[in-house]
Amino acid sequence: MRLLTIDSSVFVSAARQTETGNADSTRFLAWVRESRPRLFLPTLVMAEVAAALSRTGSAAGLAQQYALAIGQLPNTVLVALDEGLARQAAALGAQHKLRGADSVFLASAALFAAELVTLDREQLQRGSSIVQTLSPTEFLRTAKT
Repeated sequence: MRLLTIDSSVFVSAARQTETGNADSTRFLAWVRESRPRLFLPTLVMAEVAAALSRTGSAAGLAQQYALAIGQLPNTVLVALDEGLARQAAALGAQHKLRGADSVFLASAALFAAELVTLDREQLQRGSSIVQTLSPTEFLRTAKT
C-alpha cells in the first residue's frame, strides 16, 4: 500500500477547472478514491483549501464543504500540527527555504515516510532530499492501474 501526503495545491487544482494541472489533479484524486492508499494529511489542509478556493471566487459554503470532505477520504489519518510537528516543520522550512505551510506538509510526509504529491515547484525540488516528491502527472505514471 502506498503512503501519501497530498499538498493543498492538488486539491485546489482539482476543484477549479481553470487551475494549472486540473486534469491530472482530478485523475490523481480519482485514483486515490479508487485505490485507497494510506493518506497522511496535516489538518492544515482543510484551512488552506477552503481559504484558497474562497479567495479565488468559490462560494464560502462550498469551499468549506469541499475542504471538510478531504478529511473524510478513505484511509486518511489527519495529522495534528502539535509542537513536535511544528518544530520539525520549522527546521525543514529553515533548512530548505520553504514557506511555512509547505514545510508542514513536508514534515507530515517525512514523519510517516510518505510520498509527497504536490504541484508546488519549491516543494517538488527542495523537498526531494527528504521524501519522494511527485506531481500528480508524475505519480500517475508510476501508479498501478
